[in-house]
Formats: sequence, structure tokens, C-alpha cells
Amino acid sequence: MAKTIEIAEIKIGNRKRKDMGDIGPLVDSINEIGLLHPIVVTPQKKLIAGLRRIKAFQQMKQTTIPCHVVNLEKVILGERDENLVRKAFTPSEEVAIADAVEPIERAAAKERQKEAGKEHGKGQIGGANLAPAMDTKVRQRVARSLGIGYTTLGRAREVVAAAEKAPKKYGKLVEEMDRTGRVAGVYKKLTVAKQAEAIKREKKPLPKGPFRVIIADPPWTYSNRPDDPSHRNAPPYASMSIEDIRKYLPTNMPHKDCILWLWTTNTHMREAFTVVDAWGFTQKTILTWVKNKIGTGDWLRGQTEHCIMAVRGKPTVVLTNQSTVLTANAGKHSAKPDEFYAMVAKLCPGSCVELFQRTSRPGIVGTGLEVS
Repeated sequence: MAKTIEIAEIKIGNRKRKDMGDIGPLVDSINEIGLLHPIVVTPQKKLIAGLRRIKAFQQMKQTTIPCHVVNLEKVILGERDENLVRKAFTPSEEVAIADAVEPIERAAAKERQKEAGKEHGKGQIGGANLAPAMDTKVRQRVARSLGIGYTTLGRAREVVAAAEKAPKKYGKLVEEMDRTGRVAGVYKKLTVAKQAEAIKREKKPLPKGPFRVIIADPPWTYSNRPDDPSHRNAPPYASMSIEDIRKYLPTNMPHKDCILWLWTTNTHMREAFTVVDAWGFTQKTILTWVKNKIGTGDWLRGQTEHCIMAVRGKPTVVLTNQSTVLTANAGKHSAKPDEFYAMVAKLCPGSCVELFQRTSRPGIVGTGLEVS
């Protein structure tokens, strides 16, 4: 059970995190459902984790706050500290405890190394050459003492470090990690976000590539209806044969880690997959554009178009709430909706080229039959 401590008695010290962010929502949460996670201090009342919670209590004019007391010496000795047994700490608290414990264990490890050297009559064994190995062993021992995996602790530490460096960008990842208690999923989000940032900093490619994102809307060939002299189903641009479309993609255009968005209709779905194969991509899913207006058709009136999402290599995708359905108004013949391009820009970072482009767009290199 958590104890209560006078806030004025807590030794806060110099904290890594300088930006506390907006305390208001935390105050509202505490007022509504109480403090879910007491702060963590040492027996000497030195703060380990929970500065934002302290700030919230101070804002609420409170002079005391619930706390868990953790004996760092017991932790590193492998003794089962009562609070560690009875309290499931959040991942960020485990990182804070590990950060506090590691200097103690590192000093103890050096002493053990020195004593071992004396026994062998060689002084300190290994010197600087053993420093990286010893550091790894220290972290492994600390993780074991806390009862969590070495890899899990390392990943949680990376999430916390990223949030401390860029709180506005990554602060919510720590909140999600602590709320769910899950590290792996949040760590994956951090990795993807960092990859996306790195891709955005890349130099723009030459007009011929390589590009990380390729959008293609081929001019598929349609057969005119023999009983319809209006030719209302014929496109207002020159079409290409399936064989020519298969040969169209320049070999130097796709990046080794590339995403392809290949537009097709219900009529050409089967042929579209052969184009994906010919261009060297692997199909992953299909986006369906549901239009506000009904079109033509022999068996059913068309109201949808499809875009095959395919990949080459291991491209980065920043997936949030994007789904396989895109509901948007239909424009002029063959024009794709602005909502599609906005979705691609958010989902797929990096250089982008559009093949068979009919309307120029900022940030996208266009090659096409009638770019306007």
C-alpha cells in the first residue's frame, strides 16, 4: 500500500526532463478518478519518478502526495523489495528506477573487477577493453533485479529518452506506454516515426528516381459497347495495351524500399495484378474508393475504383487510422480525389512520383500523358 509523503520534504534534484508539458489534463484526471500511480522515492526521500504528478498536486494546493518507497540497494542486491513485489510499476517508472540503480551497480561491478584483478595479481582486469561488456552486464543485472526483460527495458528507455528530447513529438508515446503497460507496440511506433523523419530529411531524387512512393493510374484499354454509339465508356485519352503497361516502369525509378499505389477498375482487376508482378512488387492490400455518383456498367453500374497497395523491400508506413475504404466525391473522368493524395502523404513518407499523371500536384514528380 502506498505511503504519504510531504511534498516539501522530497529531494527532486536535477531532472533530465525540463519541459513538464501541460499539467492541466493530469490535474483533471486526478480530480476525477484519483492518482492512479503514486510517485516513487528512495528511503532518503529522493525522487525517482513522478515530477509531473508532484506539479499537479502543487497546482491543486496539496501539501502531501502518495508515494512508493524503493530501496535501491536492495534492488541491486537482488533482494525482493516489498514495494517491487506488491506494485506493478509503469514502464517509465521502471526506466527511472533503472537509471537510479545503474550507477550503484556500475560502481559495484568495478569494485568486483578490481578485487578479481588483485586475486590474480594483475590489478584491474581488462581495463577499457572490458568497459562495453561490463556496461551490458550491468544493464542486464539491473533489468533482472527489476523483474523485466533486458530488451524490454532498453526499448522503454529509448521511448522515454525520445520523449525527453522532443516532448511535443514523442511525449504521448510515454503516456500510451504507461497507460497500457505495453512496450513493444509503442517502441514500434517510435521506430516508424524516427524512420519517417529520416526519410523526410533525404535529398530529393533526380527526376528519374529512385522514389520511395510510386502512384500509377494506367490508361487501361476499354472495349466500346457495340450497341452504344455515344461511346460514353471510352476514356478521353490514349489508352495502352496491358503488355505495354507491364513494360512501362523504368528499372531505376523504384527505391529499394518502395510502396506502389496502382489504380485499377473492376474490369481490369485481374490484369492489374499481373502489372504488380511485372513491376517487381508484392501486393499487400487494396484500397477501395467509394464514389458519391453512380457510373456506367454492363452487369452492375460502377461506383467504385480500386488501388492496389504493393511493396518492394521494407518501406516505412506511418499507419494511424487509415482504412481500406476511401469515401470521396467523383471528379472529372479518371481524376483521383484529393483525399487519396492526402492519405498517401501521411501514410508514406518520402519522395513520390506519379506515373500517367494528368494533373500536376505539389510535392509529387509527375510523368504522364497530359499533365496540366
